[in-house]
Amino acid sequence: MSTDARATLEHSSATTFIDVNNNDPNEKIDPDALKNVNTKDTLNDEAQNNGQIKVQLSKVKLIMVIIGLSLGFFVATLDQTIVATALPKISSDFNALDHITWVATSYLLTTTALQPTYGKISDIFGRKATFLFAITLFEIGSLLCGLSSNMVSLIIFRAIAGLGGGGIIPLVLIIVSDIVPPQDRGKYQGMVGGTYGISSVVGPLLGGVFTDHLTWRWVFFINIPIGALTIVVIIILLRMPRPEGSIRQKIKRIDYLGTIVMILTIVALLFPLSLGGNEYAWNSPVIIVLLVVGFVGCFLFALVEVKFSVEPIAPPHLFKSVNVIANLSALFFHGMTFYGLIYYIPVYFQVIKGDSATKSGLELIPYILGVVLASISTGQLMSRSDIASYRTITIFGGVLITVGSGLLTLWNEHTGKGEQIGYMIITGTGVGIILQSTLICGQQIVDYKDVAVITSLLTFFRTVGSVFGVTIIGTTFKNVLIRNLNELSLPYDISMAVRQSANAVQDLPDDMKFLVITAYVNALRAAFMILIPVGLLCTISATFMGNHKPERSEKETVVVFE
Repeated sequence: MSTDARATLEHSSATTFIDVNNNDPNEKIDPDALKNVNTKDTLNDEAQNNGQIKVQLSKVKLIMVIIGLSLGFFVATLDQTIVATALPKISSDFNALDHITWVATSYLLTTTALQPTYGKISDIFGRKATFLFAITLFEIGSLLCGLSSNMVSLIIFRAIAGLGGGGIIPLVLIIVSDIVPPQDRGKYQGMVGGTYGISSVVGPLLGGVFTDHLTWRWVFFINIPIGALTIVVIIILLRMPRPEGSIRQKIKRIDYLGTIVMILTIVALLFPLSLGGNEYAWNSPVIIVLLVVGFVGCFLFALVEVKFSVEPIAPPHLFKSVNVIANLSALFFHGMTFYGLIYYIPVYFQVIKGDSATKSGLELIPYILGVVLASISTGQLMSRSDIASYRTITIFGGVLITVGSGLLTLWNEHTGKGEQIGYMIITGTGVGIILQSTLICGQQIVDYKDVAVITSLLTFFRTVGSVFGVTIIGTTFKNVLIRNLNELSLPYDISMAVRQSANAVQDLPDDMKFLVITAYVNALRAAFMILIPVGLLCTISATFMGNHKPERSEKETVVVFE
């Protein structure tokens, strides 16, 4: 076939080359795509309406690309948890215990701040180029973290890694939506999403192993070979559409004002949420001022996007859809639940049951297993059947979160293994269901030109929800625990010790230990109770998702190659 056999599909403001030159007999070309070769017309009514551009790979190449993307997804999510168990050793080596929180916070701030922009950037510069930029930046940041000579440099390099990590997660999901048919998105995105849960458990365990048996620097070095493999796979096997236009034209399309206002707003909100109650009191002027600035920034950002941005990173028309808002809200509450339990279920096993940190991570497996299996099976269900709408599936997930969270409040020092495992599986199943149903629904209910943007927004709302969840649950837990311990009239040194260390609780005399464990049980019960209304809000949000069902159309539009 002639290399000049090329057509152009124009949709909205984005223009994409469609190259039908193909020398691989295993890669099928849609015959309909050949009809308009060498024309500037839209290919057909369906393509004109939904703008769907398909990249169709051979089965082997598709699986290899999915594996490569999953590895990239894995290291980006792993980096959010693997550092947790290494922080004490890092702070000791650098003699900087007072700065330990910033190692995690710097990564969180930059990851979240740029997450919404990557979708629009990939529309402007192309998926492949944007993804390679993000993962390369993440790799450079990880390498520098491992080579850090002091705490300040480590914090700065963690921020650099976060700039790349924030793009990997949404871009993986965006690329998957491009390279598989709509009816198969759930199947493959469910597989990719399952790595999220796995990394949440593997992260702290690997962090502990590296710190104890190698060096904490491998907490960051581990990203290098895995990320490099992803880069090689994507460069060699993945061919994606390249938007037309010169670099100068593309640069002019970037929403600079909206991006700056959004980043400042996110930092102003997440900074107090991350450090409030720890390094700063909640009523300190710094926290109050930043929260006010953050909320004002939300209104300014909306104003910029509506009035000034030519290609906004958060298109206002999306927020006119109740369905879109419902999806974003449900995923926000999902994030609150997922990370809230990731952080505080281990507290139950370490303090109440006296498990080690490593064993408490293993005890979390039933919860993660519920998340992973539900995520994969929900994706498979939506790819193979349209028996239930996204709304029905999400409502079911919200109910499971509500019921599971209620059951977790029944945990005490006498709770048996069966109840522990069963309650975690119920809650985890609800979390996994919502993860897939909202993501796939969000991608389906918008025009194709908005798929990248809505995917970035969905992952962003999930991340912000996780910050809110950990903050609210942590504040509740801490306040109730302090009140309960104060009522026990313990000696000051003992009271302070049991607030900070699970080991200190286990070292107490039996009569005193029983009282302290009871105080912890009541504090955890209050923390888990927070998730009951969160589950209800998730369920209520789902009722506004509309009656859309999974896409079952077998029709393809065009085949796109670089």
